[in-house]
Amino acid sequence: MGERLVQGDRVVGTSGPAGGRSLRDARLRLSAPFWRRPWLRAFFELMPPLAWFFLLYLASLTALFVTAFWSVDPFTTQVVHTWDTANFHEIATSADWRRVIFRTIGIAAAVTVTDAILAFPFAYYMARLAPSRTRALLFVLVLLPLWSSYLVRV
Repeated sequence: MGERLVQGDRVVGTSGPAGGRSLRDARLRLSAPFWRRPWLRAFFELMPPLAWFFLLYLASLTALFVTAFWSVDPFTTQVVHTWDTANFHEIATSADWRRVIFRTIGIAAAVTVTDAILAFPFAYYMARLAPSRTRALLFVLVLLPLWSSYLVRV
């Protein structure tokens, strides 16, 4: 057994095979993969928040799916918490609902394509070609519309 290493009035470790040297070596062995592969460190640092986001997303989808089985009382307009597949049957058989669903999907696809066509060249210019002052101004101009709801409330 090694001797105790004392610094001031506290014990900082022991020398020898059971001492602080082996603990330091173990720490170095554990940290070496993260030093050599920074993406691995980033992966482990991002996993807890991403797991929470994923769980919250699944919880909200589950809540949405459960409420799809409920119905609305036409007289009182109150949600009736009885399990029924009438909503799914109405969507499958009604031409009106199908038209609404296809129109919604079409508009979402058109907006996505339009945004991609406009945003990618703009983002490339901001990231690669614009000088730093112009980049900062463009960044503010991109974020300015996101402040509108806050400014209206103020």
